[in-house]
Amino acid sequence: MLSIWGSKGNYSYVTARVKAKKSLLISKDNYPKLLLMDLNEIGRFLGETQYKVEMTELATKYDGVNLIELGTSKNLARVFTDILEYSKGDLREMLERYLMRWDMWNIKTVLRGKYYGASTEDIQEDIVAAGKFGEEYINVLISLETVEDVLKELRSKEGLVIPDEIIAEYNETKTLAPLEDYLDKLYYDDVLECVKCRDKAERLFKQFLRKEVDITNLMTLFKLKKEGLTPERPEKYFIEGGEELDIKTLVGLSKAGSMDQVVSDLTKYSYYAETKEALEEFKQTGSLATVSLTMQRHLLRQSEKFSHIYPLSILPIIDYMLRKKQEVDNIRIIARCKESDLGPDQIKKLLVM
Repeated sequence: MLSIWGSKGNYSYVTARVKAKKSLLISKDNYPKLLLMDLNEIGRFLGETQYKVEMTELATKYDGVNLIELGTSKNLARVFTDILEYSKGDLREMLERYLMRWDMWNIKTVLRGKYYGASTEDIQEDIVAAGKFGEEYINVLISLETVEDVLKELRSKEGLVIPDEIIAEYNETKTLAPLEDYLDKLYYDDVLECVKCRDKAERLFKQFLRKEVDITNLMTLFKLKKEGLTPERPEKYFIEGGEELDIKTLVGLSKAGSMDQVVSDLTKYSYYAETKEALEEFKQTGSLATVSLTMQRHLLRQSEKFSHIYPLSILPIIDYMLRKKQEVDNIRIIARCKESDLGPDQIKKLLVM
């Protein structure tokens, strides 16, 4: 089946299914209620929503925060996998590449777990098996003893190349940064290459992905400045393919003498208006939390705007996926904060809606 712009794929069918799923998302009106619930009440609430299957299956083994985190993660993986399974043609190919971000997420989660000596249960709580690597294979990675064992297994996997120089850099630095940076770059190289811009909707999708690259690079830049680092080769920390910020510009910003200078240089870019207050707070407090939340909200607004322009395209599907992920993030934040006895007003500041 052809979409109205000529790309092969069952766009009408998938967008209709996604529209139905979007109606099941937790409404903004329910968040104030969630903020007043205890962990058991949140679990019961989720058991009456689209999370019912996972919450019921896991309730015999887990409770509290563990039940909520595992239940929401498994639901996210199931929903995204379902969407991919009933997609066809070019649409499926683009979604498959887009969902590879979860493969990278899971690999990084396992590597961090092994690096810091986390338990199998702690690692599994953050796994979202929504990419090419299924839960069975991810559990194989989790069962391995060391970072080196995981890397050896991954390098034997067809379709995933980790170059010798990246392994050598990890062995030299004994930090995960070279591996994580490489996986991020590999993901965006693949997904940007996959989007062929055959129509206006695909061009907007690629534009959105390039905005994501810009925001990822900006957060890396801010972290470097926060830690007072001016690397000899700052370009290796940034990802190619941004919409407004190329590598040369980012390298220049990384060499700025102060955060004041960085903020001043960013005023000419579209991100500045929405992030101005958060950046001022960062300058005062040194905390990037508000900047990160502001960037996430910016991306959600962009995806929603794009999804309305071309309703029979990949755009509303991506918009739904972003909102579903954000819902899961919000639920997990509420649960963790409840466990730490934070009050509703404090928790509310951490949510993205």
